Amino acid sequence: MINKWRIEETKFSEKTSGKHEALMTLGNGYMGIRAGFEEDYAGQCRGFFIAGTYNKAGLNEVTELPNIADVTAFDIIIDNERFSLLMGKVHEYSFALDMKTGELKRELIWENSGNKRFKMIFRRYVSLENRHLVCSKISIEALDEGAEVKIKSGIDARQTNSGVQHFYEIEKRVYEDKFMQYIQRTTESSVDIYLNTFLKVKPDFNKSFTIERRKLLEEISGIIRKKEILEIEKISLVYTSLDKEFNAENTDIGLYSLEKIKELENSTYDELFQKSSQSWKDFWEKSEIKIKSSDEFDSLAVNFSLYHMQIMTPFHDNRFSIAAKGLTGEGYKGHVFWDTEIFMLPFFLYTNPKTARQLLEYRYINLDEAKKKAVSKNFRGALFPWESAFDGKEETPEFAAINIKTGKANRVWSAEKEIHIVADIAYAVIEYFHVSGDSEFMKSMGLEILAECGKFWVSKAETDPETGKYVIKDVIGPDEYTEHIDNNTYTNYMAEYTVSRTVELFEKLKSTDNGLYLKLSEKLGLDKELPLFKDFTQKIYLPKPDKNGIIPQDDTFLSKKIIDIGKYVESDSKQGILKDYTRDEVVDMQVLKQADLVMFLYLFKDKFNSEIIRKNWYYYESKTIHDSSLSMAIHAITALYFGEKDIAYKCFQKACLIDLGSNPNSSNDGIHAASLGAVWLACIKGFGGVSENNGVLSINPLLPDVWEELEFPLVFRGKGLRVKTCKEYTELTSKSDDILEVYINGKKYELKDYLKISY
Repeated sequence: MINKWRIEETKFSEKTSGKHEALMTLGNGYMGIRAGFEEDYAGQCRGFFIAGTYNKAGLNEVTELPNIADVTAFDIIIDNERFSLLMGKVHEYSFALDMKTGELKRELIWENSGNKRFKMIFRRYVSLENRHLVCSKISIEALDEGAEVKIKSGIDARQTNSGVQHFYEIEKRVYEDKFMQYIQRTTESSVDIYLNTFLKVKPDFNKSFTIERRKLLEEISGIIRKKEILEIEKISLVYTSLDKEFNAENTDIGLYSLEKIKELENSTYDELFQKSSQSWKDFWEKSEIKIKSSDEFDSLAVNFSLYHMQIMTPFHDNRFSIAAKGLTGEGYKGHVFWDTEIFMLPFFLYTNPKTARQLLEYRYINLDEAKKKAVSKNFRGALFPWESAFDGKEETPEFAAINIKTGKANRVWSAEKEIHIVADIAYAVIEYFHVSGDSEFMKSMGLEILAECGKFWVSKAETDPETGKYVIKDVIGPDEYTEHIDNNTYTNYMAEYTVSRTVELFEKLKSTDNGLYLKLSEKLGLDKELPLFKDFTQKIYLPKPDKNGIIPQDDTFLSKKIIDIGKYVESDSKQGILKDYTRDEVVDMQVLKQADLVMFLYLFKDKFNSEIIRKNWYYYESKTIHDSSLSMAIHAITALYFGEKDIAYKCFQKACLIDLGSNPNSSNDGIHAASLGAVWLACIKGFGGVSENNGVLSINPLLPDVWEELEFPLVFRGKGLRVKTCKEYTELTSKSDDILEVYINGKKYELKDYLKISY
């Protein structure tokens, strides 16, 4: 029986530990803590990540999000036997994440080698109410007879990123025979981490403290009688020198954090949990998507997506953005990709526009670095990094995996060739303005981002001597199996769209606020640039359907060799094709890792009729292995453009299984953040039919047959509303009295507080 609010494991297995550590990660956007067990196991990967604390450990290393000191481990010894699920017998077992409250809970009955049984309950949460707070609680009940218990826990700074140590130890101390404090500093970026913790034990046990190399521990010991319950609560706080509250003043953060942990001395796990639970309740009331369906898995998958979108997003600081693995693991080094703007930002744009703006502010803050990168590659304007961290510099490694045939490392071309990220960011800026109507952002940041992106595209384009058209050569589009191509359709159309919209926005500004226009014109050189922008939009080559209705993905794709990709599509092993062919060989085939031309159709559905979309969907789907987690949900949405709701639903469910499927190793390095954003896209922009056209809301629902009803929240142009749609009607409600123009199934309506359209 599926519980749409629970991710649960009912049988312990070391084989799935890495996956569940990621799936059941706790967090709040400031921090993320993987769901490692309190006791240690071989292969277990503890992870405690704080947004923005990037560090580069050495000359041959890449900047990454470091794994900070752990506060979740407990070493439990009962009658001189170390507690482990690999020893003794486990009679009952449940390990679950309650996504509704953000609590991780493990319950079991363990029998030791002396045939004594103990009921054990482990609880943990990261507070959504206080972003610095982590709490744990353990209870041990002796079911058969008394036992001697020894437990050690504290702060363990022996953590690494796959063997790489990112920290110096600065100080470790015990205050007032209770409060443990550990201070560590990143080796290159000099970010200080302040960890404070204490234990509360009932009944009273003997206690002592030990200081080891990179460890600070408290040991408790005593006897529990039959039916007696030992309870241990652990309350921890973490702060960093990056925290904005310390920027404006010369605060002794160690002293400050120590005082804060002392303030919690009389607080209990449950009291603090209630505050965090209330914050989760508030989140779900504003964000929950309700699906009435015969298959509860869909609701589980959507809740899982929303839960992780909430815990991975740094709401507290616009200097940080969302990493490709969120805060759930070491995958992709904690770097930020185009995933954020295209796959994740829309969720916030339509539910929490303040956060969407903040994510775009991250790009504005790092605009100068993007301009420097453009200059280094002999372009003008802004060339945003393919992989970004704290300071906006390019973080993409130059080389990656070893080529199976040559034995040499494969060159990673993404930093130089996946330039579509420039248009992706510009597209997100434009969509943000259309949906939010935030003119202040555009005037202070957005227009400048667009202008610098426009300058880049003008400088990147070349003139084709035969046609006189501008062409964009030697790029990689969204599909990463297709390298060094000319005139990628996605890239060319995205470049044209962003440059043409930039021209329109500046022309509108000139007529409405000429003073600001003149100010920006002087700063950005608009008198020179806008004519170049207009020339670009008029001459850029935009591929069109051929005589068979197929749009070429690039200049050469349709002429490449076609192979049978069936075994790679059906395989659970990602990138299996690279075991049979080199990357250079794959480049010369009609083989796609992910949606590329279909990605273009997703964003530009109004450019072509449904028949053209249908033909291209089927053509390119047959060439797509879906080795990228970004792919399936986009194919689902695009199938709905030509009415194929059954196919769309199958693709949607496959997208939901990227993290939640049966593959035991699918998420070891962290969840697939963009895929989770794409699940929301498939629900709302797909089945919910939500779109916008130049600031006008459109809703054209098409539900799968197994869904009786879909209900979801939206914020559009500052107006909050709830949309409920089923096969009989679509209903919109709002608490705002503002009038909103909305198109439902192509017909124009005005919404004030309530609107119901029956079919």
